Amino acid sequence: MVSIENRISYMERVNESPKIKAFHDFILGKDVSTLSNNVSDVDEQFFKILSAIQTNNKSEFEEIYIKKSKSNPSKDSPAPFVNDDYLIFCFIIAITKFDIDKTWIKNILSIRNRNITTITLENILNENYSSTSNQSEVVLMFLHICNQSKINNDLLNIAFKNITENTTLLDNRNDFHILCAFRAYDLIIVQKEASEGNEITSLKTFNQKFKKRIKILSWILQTGVLLGLIYSLSKLPIYSPETIKFIDEYDFIFTIIGASGFTFIGNQIPFIKNKSQELLLRLFGYPKELIKT
Repeated sequence: MVSIENRISYMERVNESPKIKAFHDFILGKDVSTLSNNVSDVDEQFFKILSAIQTNNKSEFEEIYIKKSKSNPSKDSPAPFVNDDYLIFCFIIAITKFDIDKTWIKNILSIRNRNITTITLENILNENYSSTSNQSEVVLMFLHICNQSKINNDLLNIAFKNITENTTLLDNRNDFHILCAFRAYDLIIVQKEASEGNEITSLKTFNQKFKKRIKILSWILQTGVLLGLIYSLSKLPIYSPETIKFIDEYDFIFTIIGASGFTFIGNQIPFIKNKSQELLLRLFGYPKELIKT
């Protein structure tokens, strides 16, 4: 394992590169700094992907993905971005997070330089997190960002062993791997479970299932309210002939009002859905600080 002195010295150098610093901030869970000036198109896409992941903005990522996926380099003529570990790793995170088709990224991985990082990224994409061919510290970083419920004692133990036994980590000068190893080591210290149980893993799994069930319950309640409203409207008194004649004469006004009303309600549906889920979570005692708006 790298000494504290060498780690501090290394981190000072990391801060000199906007791209590496942005990735470091990203895996630390910090807001990524504003895009720097005079960056390449690839780096600009990288910054935007980080932002889309952090803000959970699927449409922003899809815009980048659609544009990038039009590029189809081959093994004989690979584009520079193909072997950009930072970019490809974050693409995989976003594709997994937003449930995007994996065909294009699998093709990109197939034409990369064949090394342990490429093998690890392929296994991550295929959800093969326990392969002995993996860089377990990279797998741990991916799961920490995408699916913490998949982190278990075995992965923590293997990653800890790999990191502490790697005495040449800095000699390889692979900043992507180094930063993943440093951050993974810190996470292991924080998350390491007692040898006699898997309470943390169980709680993480329960948390995900609980939030999914809250979404279902919220949908059922909203549907019930809507059906109740429709039923109430069906029980309204029958209009008199004079009222019907009045409505027919000013039909266009009611049409405009109705269309405006439906438009307003349609725009409010995501807000209502999110707020109803938040209300149910808080009603069941879910910590307020863990509720993502």
